[in-house]
Amino acid sequence: MPSAKYIETVCVGGINDRAEWRRLVPMPLRYLEDERRFRTYDVIEVQLGPSSDGRLETRRPHTPTLRVVDHLDGWPARCDWVRPTVLPSLHALESQDKTLAPVSVAEILDFIAKPTSPDWTPAQKDKLRQAQLFDEQKPLEKVPFEFRFRWRDDEGGEHNSLVLAWEMLQTYREYRRRYPNPLDVMRDKWLLDVCGSDRRVSFHMGNLAQRRRVFCVCGWFNPPKEIANSATLW
Repeated sequence: MPSAKYIETVCVGGINDRAEWRRLVPMPLRYLEDERRFRTYDVIEVQLGPSSDGRLETRRPHTPTLRVVDHLDGWPARCDWVRPTVLPSLHALESQDKTLAPVSVAEILDFIAKPTSPDWTPAQKDKLRQAQLFDEQKPLEKVPFEFRFRWRDDEGGEHNSLVLAWEMLQTYREYRRRYPNPLDVMRDKWLLDVCGSDRRVSFHMGNLAQRRRVFCVCGWFNPPKEIANSATLW
């Protein structure tokens, strides 16, 4: 998302060695040097400072100190990290005054792609042209859709949640070049594969800095059910 302060506002979430979720912002993912560039389920070390956004989990990373130290291969290793942090409902998350945590998904009711503007607004274009942090600007393609899930959590709460996960937007960018019907392919990908009936899914739910009551899907955890059940995850 274009930002006046950071050019591109990118948040990443992770779990520390005390089983606490942390939101790292700003994280210039597209501008990190190759040796600092990390991927999902990498274990990283980075110095963190306080954030001014007021959310308990938010920290400001000092990216020159970032290094990748390991990668979690296989679902059992990943479950060991995520298992202690999953909550049964969005209500439970809010009741504990958390602003970032995974919430167990009982059922996905719908995958929604709502058309939006195909281009950045003039104000967003101005932000993208700024050079406050980076010498070289990389083009950022606007995704002309807003993606949402309608879903129920394990306590029966029904939600219509905006998806802010980078993976969803990047999948659209890739699929529109590969398929004549990218939205249909995406719908099948998420409903039948990523969040299919053979998966035990939780959504990583995070709120917005300016709208604390609004929680969005920032990512997902989807081990196969046979592994989740054998590990008694939930």
